[in-house]
Amino acid sequence: MPRVIIITHEFFPYPGGIAVYVREMALALAAAGRKVEVWCPPAAALANAGKQWAFAVTPIAGNRGTQGWNCRWSTARLWRKRARDIREADVWLAEPGAVLTAFYDFLFRLPKPGRLTLTLHGSEILNFTRAPHRRCLFKRLLGKADAVSVLSRFNAQMLAERTGFDPSKVRLAPGALRSDFTTQPRGDTTQDEASRVRLCIVARIHPRKGQHALLEATALLPEAIRARLCIQLAGRIVDSGYLELLEKLAAAAGVPVAFSGEVSDAELPHIYANSDIFALTSMPLPGSIEGFGLVYLEAGAHGLPVLAHDTGGVRDAVVADETGLLVPPCDRKALANALARLVESPALRQRLGENGRRHALSFSWEKSAQALLGIKDEE
Repeated sequence: MPRVIIITHEFFPYPGGIAVYVREMALALAAAGRKVEVWCPPAAALANAGKQWAFAVTPIAGNRGTQGWNCRWSTARLWRKRARDIREADVWLAEPGAVLTAFYDFLFRLPKPGRLTLTLHGSEILNFTRAPHRRCLFKRLLGKADAVSVLSRFNAQMLAERTGFDPSKVRLAPGALRSDFTTQPRGDTTQDEASRVRLCIVARIHPRKGQHALLEATALLPEAIRARLCIQLAGRIVDSGYLELLEKLAAAAGVPVAFSGEVSDAELPHIYANSDIFALTSMPLPGSIEGFGLVYLEAGAHGLPVLAHDTGGVRDAVVADETGLLVPPCDRKALANALARLVESPALRQRLGENGRRHALSFSWEKSAQALLGIKDEE
């Protein structure tokens, strides 16, 4: 049975898209007949100790789940200790911390894997090419990789532009809905004069997620439209200063805004089911960009029309004018106009939502796993 060693500094139950992505890909690779072993931080390994996964979980002693040097050293120690297994396995570096460890294979004296695959989620392509020494190390590692995968076509293009890497060698493995993701029946979507159109935003509270843009655009709406809208913001608070800004913008927006904080996976379907619109207006920052956005698929699976910024790899998750409306990241007037269209047109919301459900269900972890390791080509 072919063996895959997945090396990651982020893993379930760590909250975040990468952690979900790695877990689901591990499950899909195991289902495809691979003998899978996940190397991850001890805290994540301990949390998974009672799980009956179809793969093994090995703790990386001393790894705290960051991209720092201490975590890289700890990963390198295990890499060297398991040299024989590494040489015989398909090694998948699933996220930036693991990739950074391999940057310094010459320093850490890392044994060469039997086969090496890298996955690039988006923002690290910016960070790995910003400084000349990192760009040199990154291009060197790309040259050693047997396969490179990305989550979106935008990431493939960005990689080619910044490194000259051949786009034909890049595999597209975007992921899909979580295997344990459930949908709830939609709440009453009929609108009368007293009811409001319910918009939800699900994302960590951080400037890169762009909640401020949506609230600023809301304030530009005519009073008659604002009177028909209410907003719910759900997400883990990672920037308290930004939360204070959002609270001020909410107070000035002229619509009811509820802050729900972090919600569990079990609560999330209820939020989608009781909403009429999903919005996530991510912002491009110098070292961070939306590489894809699995949350857009979650909203689409519930039949919600999406309002988003046209940035990064969002176009692969949200099909413009078919599953949602996309607007330029810095155009608040265009964002307000798009929001007004959704509030005023139940027919538009229904059409986009129905298309969004089909689009979300067209993705599968099986297809992404096949793309990642070229399984179809081998079998």
